[in-house]
Amino acid sequence: MRDVNLKLNAMAMGLSTAVLLLTSTGCGKTRVPAVAPTPQAMAISNHLATIGAAGEPVSLGQLDRSYAQPSPAQDAGPLYLAAFAALRSSDAGSPSFVADNQAALPLLIQAADRDSCRYPIALTNGLLVLAPHLTKVRTSAALLGQEAVRQATRGNAEAATTAVLAGIRLARSLDNEPLLISKRVQLAALALTCESLLDSLNKQDLTDAECVRLMAALHDAEPAMGFHRAMVGERAILVSVFESSDEGLSQAMAMEGGGAAPTMSLRSYRSEGHLEGDFAFALDFMSNLVATVALPYPQALDAAATLKVPGYVEATSGKQVFSAMLLPKPAKFVFQGAGAVARLRICQAALAVERYRRKHGGTLPDTLADVSAELPNGVPKDPFDGQPLRYRKLPTGGFTVWSVGPNRIDDGGSVERPDNKAPLDLVGTILRN
Repeated sequence: MRDVNLKLNAMAMGLSTAVLLLTSTGCGKTRVPAVAPTPQAMAISNHLATIGAAGEPVSLGQLDRSYAQPSPAQDAGPLYLAAFAALRSSDAGSPSFVADNQAALPLLIQAADRDSCRYPIALTNGLLVLAPHLTKVRTSAALLGQEAVRQATRGNAEAATTAVLAGIRLARSLDNEPLLISKRVQLAALALTCESLLDSLNKQDLTDAECVRLMAALHDAEPAMGFHRAMVGERAILVSVFESSDEGLSQAMAMEGGGAAPTMSLRSYRSEGHLEGDFAFALDFMSNLVATVALPYPQALDAAATLKVPGYVEATSGKQVFSAMLLPKPAKFVFQGAGAVARLRICQAALAVERYRRKHGGTLPDTLADVSAELPNGVPKDPFDGQPLRYRKLPTGGFTVWSVGPNRIDDGGSVERPDNKAPLDLVGTILRN
């Protein structure tokens, strides 16, 4: 379930040992059950009741049912699976990548005509859920992106537009999949699509109608970039882990990089109340996280920075071992979401400038305010700082639009630091006169 990058963290190794050290002194002791529920047990019960009252899934069965199966006529899933099966190469850097995967392209474009999608994954498996389609989504996004640029280079603006629109729909095929890894793959696929759109604009002028279609698709995609469904899904899976047997907890620990904890140490962790406290902390954290991802940008970025997943020291001293392993790290993925929104808005602004240029005999606007009428909500705001996106005409006759990016500092449209170690602004540049 978890992103590989989230699993391979420094604090993961040795957490099973931490459980043993934390709880070994309690092994063999007999505890008399309390007559009244503990405050932690009450907190857990209240959290779960609140989730259920909101109509959100608590169990894995409820989570699986929440990922609704569309009608056959509207379900793009079978067409996407057929396209994935037709892929013959996953090496997007290969010169023959597009040629090798020609059989998949018409299926990907056909699937884009369907409004809904459900991939065949069993969310009832919790942490053991398999999602092999995710790697194929990313490969297919790269394929459609390269096809768009190839068609634009040939002067075929209509085919380039069709490929970009299919790329947006492919990314959106993951709209309803309630997993964080699915959302992150969606954002990565969308980033590839936005890059291909800008590359295509550099190769070929689009008609006004094509610009309008693309702008509408980009605008409609933005609300789907939120993390609410993903957090709801992660929370339900988290609940299933905490409510599992000692054997299930040990398996979860092994999967998440902590090694398989001895069953006796887990029994002690449970009997001493540490597991209950861990569970209550995790549910409280997830409540705050669900509220955080509902905030608009850039407020969501500020709130995410305050939510800290327990680290190794906290896990070993505060008994929050499973929270340390299982909780998603909002400072990472919320910023990725802001980046996706920034790219969508940069592309919309670039298309609005292109429309202005067509209407004014090739003359570029002086500011984005000049094209605000072409945009659904006026000049797009930068999700990283809440200010209007930056724009500059270039001496060569082209233009650039940019967001300040994850460092939240305006670097004047610079993409890389002098040492080439980290990206600065998120930039869309059209060099074509």
